[in-house]
Amino acid sequence: MASTPISVTHSSRTSVLVCHMGVLSGRHPRNSFAAIRECFEAGAARIEIDVHSLKGQDYVVFHDLHFDNETTGSGAAGKATPNAVRALRYKADPDARPPLLSEVVDLARGYDTEMQLDWKDLRLMSDARLRALIDTVAPVREKIIVSSPQDWNLRRLGAADPSFPYGFDPGHYLDYAIEGQSVFLPRNLGAYGYRDDHPMSFGRAEAVGDYLETRMEMLALQAPAAREYFLAFRLVLQMLDDGFNVADWLHARGIGANVWTPDYHGPESRRWIERLVDAGIDRITTNTAPAWAAAFADS
Repeated sequence: MASTPISVTHSSRTSVLVCHMGVLSGRHPRNSFAAIRECFEAGAARIEIDVHSLKGQDYVVFHDLHFDNETTGSGAAGKATPNAVRALRYKADPDARPPLLSEVVDLARGYDTEMQLDWKDLRLMSDARLRALIDTVAPVREKIIVSSPQDWNLRRLGAADPSFPYGFDPGHYLDYAIEGQSVFLPRNLGAYGYRDDHPMSFGRAEAVGDYLETRMEMLALQAPAAREYFLAFRLVLQMLDDGFNVADWLHARGIGANVWTPDYHGPESRRWIERLVDAGIDRITTNTAPAWAAAFADS
């Protein structure tokens, strides 16, 4: 079934909207089978879903590190088995449970929608768990990209299968936070106004644009085969304010630019998307794709 991209256009440039956690209408639990199917049937060009490795040859599609908040279960997602996942139920929908990645792959065979698998495992992945991921998505590999801020696991994935498509979220190493926003990593606010634990940020010795370009060059070494970068949208907007267009930098190296997660909060938030589209961002991951599409319908 061919997909029709849900997108926004401004000043003759277009960015594709990506359904964050498979959320489209918001009627279904995030990352749920029903939510994912709704995106597929709506013709979304891409969805983003979260995955954790399981004890066994599969992964669970779930966001949090622990099951407690959203399901009837408890404990760490990465320590569960496929059978344990099958016994879970969503608190918001007692008739449904988190899907296994293999189940989503089976559904995806009938659609053209791409799937971004946001890999949540923090621990160093064993060869067996890497192979489980590669084998599970094999039937739809051409429609898959794996994303993660855990560059150590991305490098291991690339070593296990050099042609496997992955992208890098450098948020553990470089970010921007507004006042009151909680940030786990990086721990320090650097001299250039960015969250950055690298010694280069300890003092201000060069122009901000030179600092940002150098940091991007460093980050590129951490995930050398990344096909796409996944960047916090506020980080990208601040980079633009400082005269550095990260989308241009990535495109010059043949790398795609994706931002997360600007959600529609009324007309006052429209300027975010206008600037991101004008900058050349390829994909915008959001929980409010229909609202953004409607807001730009006449553009």
